[in-house]
Amino acid sequence: MIGRARPGAAGRRGVLAGALGLACLVPGTVGGQADPGCDRYRAAFAAMPIRMVSLQAGPKTIAVRVRVADTPERQAAGFQCATPQEIQQNLILFDFAQDVLTQFHMNNVPAPLDIAFAKADGRIFSILTMAPSPTALYGPMGPFRYALEARAGFYASQGIRQGEARLLVPAPR
Repeated sequence: MIGRARPGAAGRRGVLAGALGLACLVPGTVGGQADPGCDRYRAAFAAMPIRMVSLQAGPKTIAVRVRVADTPERQAAGFQCATPQEIQQNLILFDFAQDVLTQFHMNNVPAPLDIAFAKADGRIFSILTMAPSPTALYGPMGPFRYALEARAGFYASQGIRQGEARLLVPAPR
């Protein structure tokens, strides 16, 4: 999915922001046909740096390992051409470096995902479940800096609820 970000509430410049995407049922194919973008997206997914972030809900804090989509290429790749096993085993943190307003899609994704949207201060203000669909778009009602994608059910299983949780992202080294 590639979405065009619109300026945030403070009039910040828009950012061309890719997000989630087309997880092919078999890496390198879409509907049994070779997808010329899959090699590119899989390479971007593999190149995402790994970081530790924390999710805080009340007194509970959990540390999670994430892949970081911190460049337009990595953001455009997201889970495109991922396998169901990769979706089960990975979380992707989209860091847009400033507030953006964009949407994510689930075209050809083999499994539903949960996505949490957080402000720059880490406050999680929206959590959505995204179902595989060739046309549906998903986004929160308002600008955000971070989006954290996980397998469907992840946030509920951890007791993470919108409006009651924070995403703690340490500054990169």
